[in-house]
Amino acid sequence: MQVNNKKYHETGKQSGENKRFLGFAGCDIIKTEKTTGGVTSMKKLYFSLIYLAVSVMLLIGLAYDAFLYKETVVKIRQAETVVSEEKDGTMYEQTLEAQILNGAHKGQTITLKNLYSRSLTVDEKYKKGDQVFVTLTGEADELEGKITGLKRDSYVLAVLLLFVYLLCMMAGKKGIAAILSAGVNILLFYLALCQYEKGTYVLPVTILVMILFAVCSLLIVSGWNRVTAAAVLATLLTVAAAGVFYFLVLKLAGDPEYFMMEYTEYMNNTSQFGMLFFAQVLIGGLGAVMDVAISITATAGELVYVNPGITKESLYDGIRHVADDIMGTMINVLLLSYFCGSIPLILIKMINHYGFTEIFKFHIPFELIQFLMGSIAILISIPISLAVSVRLLKGKEELA
Repeated sequence: MQVNNKKYHETGKQSGENKRFLGFAGCDIIKTEKTTGGVTSMKKLYFSLIYLAVSVMLLIGLAYDAFLYKETVVKIRQAETVVSEEKDGTMYEQTLEAQILNGAHKGQTITLKNLYSRSLTVDEKYKKGDQVFVTLTGEADELEGKITGLKRDSYVLAVLLLFVYLLCMMAGKKGIAAILSAGVNILLFYLALCQYEKGTYVLPVTILVMILFAVCSLLIVSGWNRVTAAAVLATLLTVAAAGVFYFLVLKLAGDPEYFMMEYTEYMNNTSQFGMLFFAQVLIGGLGAVMDVAISITATAGELVYVNPGITKESLYDGIRHVADDIMGTMINVLLLSYFCGSIPLILIKMINHYGFTEIFKFHIPFELIQFLMGSIAILISIPISLAVSVRLLKGKEELA
């Protein structure tokens, strides 16, 4: 069978994605795809080897970074455990021989004591090779120490390096953009906390940081185009609508009982409890709203690109299919995210004969409010994203 390669090559110039799709019909393009795939595989191999070498060097470096810490760090050379029975249950007493790694007493050996239970709820078990933080007392010849915690930086870095590697290998440049986006958002969040610490009112800081979150996240990951603009606009409109709805509900039903919030005991100024919780609700649902908005707008952009003459009715139907698929999933994500942190509290309360209704009414009402508001925001984001997408993208032959 003869194939009009000229037609496919001309069409393929419009989009890299179309070129890959049409490659199944054009022999020349198939060869190009194979060659490109081979080059990509070699690049991934080189990247993996370099990344592995750098990761190993970083992890080795963390094993010898005790000099960077002000607190005394020791490395356990030997650990002996003895079982002791007490009235509260079986306890385990450890005698640890450790070497000091930093400070004025570097190189000296010290004996430490550690007591832990089987559950390890409020204590820890240490083993040979662990590095721990200690507080030293006494003179140089009779040093005594109390363990304050395990040095975990190498474990944290190992998990972080694995996460970055998997993200880069699976998503490529998009993965790097996602890492950059997360870093920018962490910086913005830190700056917002600094402003609040200086006494700035919560609401304007929250509004500003949410706008920056949405713009920076979508712009870095998706680039500047009409799809990104539609996603940003849909996200901000949805969050604004959810915020107005939240205040209307408060106006009718009254404020929740903020004194039950966990952090109330740490604050002297109780006047901003409502705004703090409002900020928590909006920022908590922002990620889900952005995900829905970019999914719907990207789908609309692809449909318009493939078929510039598509009718509004067909575009609505195509977007609705995507919206129906992601709506239930995202709501379940919110449900699990908000309530998973309360599982220990719920179980402990139920063991102590608290009723299920009482637990939900007095102990986790704020998680319930966050879940409901986030779910409503997701539902609101679907028609808003759909309307914005049709308005901005319909009839555009290019999404530059």
